[in-house]
Amino acid sequence: MFDPKTEKTSFIVSNIRAIKIIAIILGLLIIIGLIFLFWGLGKKYNKLNNTTAIDKTLRDDIEYTNKFDFNEPTEAQLISSSLGVNNEILLRYLYQGKNTLVILDLKAKKIKSIVTLKKGQNSFKIN
Repeated sequence: MFDPKTEKTSFIVSNIRAIKIIAIILGLLIIIGLIFLFWGLGKKYNKLNNTTAIDKTLRDDIEYTNKFDFNEPTEAQLISSSLGVNNEILLRYLYQGKNTLVILDLKAKKIKSIVTLKKGQNSFKIN
């Protein structure tokens, strides 16, 4: 005798069992993946706490920059600075009410030129 109700329920039950098994396997794989993730993060964190690597990068006895002392007048106000070509620094000052440009040569460690900008005529001229 063929009973369609029992045939449908047995097919559905077997599908539910397969889905349960797949879900359990996927859950276990997720848990294993999380365990390996935290294990790897822990190993990387231990490498960050290695003080010998930090000491190598932050040693005080090695200087990586050149020191250049430049004294400006006390009444001068620095407006801007920029690095130009050939290791030249351009400093723009407001000195005694006039815009003053100072060009420093870092290789020679001296002032290359001082340019004072004055207000005057309507056209540009070089005196």
